[in-house]
Amino acid sequence: MGINLRQNKIEGSSAYGKYYPEVDQQKTLSLRGFAQHMTDHGSIYGRAIVEGVLMQITECLPELVAQGVPVQLGSLGTFYPTAEVKKDAAVPNIAAMDGLNPNDVVKAIHIRFLPDSTKLDNLCGPAFKDHCTLELRNIIATQKVVINGKEKSVTTLKPIATAVAEWKAQNGGSSTGSETGGSGSENSGGFDLGN
Repeated sequence: MGINLRQNKIEGSSAYGKYYPEVDQQKTLSLRGFAQHMTDHGSIYGRAIVEGVLMQITECLPELVAQGVPVQLGSLGTFYPTAEVKKDAAVPNIAAMDGLNPNDVVKAIHIRFLPDSTKLDNLCGPAFKDHCTLELRNIIATQKVVINGKEKSVTTLKPIATAVAEWKAQNGGSSTGSETGGSGSENSGGFDLGN
């Protein structure tokens, strides 16, 4: 799994100038592609059968969750519903519940996923990380640019190895100390790895 780093550019933040990890997400795999992947992993069923079962899951799971029924998919985890309240619409007291229409309080119903956390099949946070092989890839930055008179957000990627080599070239080859060459404060004016 590739890990990109993004610099915090919010001035006044205690994290200003520091770099935080983001997953380098790949192209989303379609249901058909997922079925083919499962078939390629030695399934005794062909892609069409696997895809048919997956299609049935995509139809039935939301139907059950919409009825308030959590659905556990084996050791993967559980899909379940949660309610989001409308702004300033919380019910103030029991008296206000008389004749209350839930649509006046509930803004949205979300389908949530809770990974399995049993000792045998733990897919939660730190435990799931153990299933991944991580590698640093890029510094990722989003900048506003004007194209044909319209402001757009453009994402740029710079390989971390390239940024580090450039930084070392500008700082005499040292990889210790602060980015500003000894001031002790990060990103207070020297070389910016995000540029």
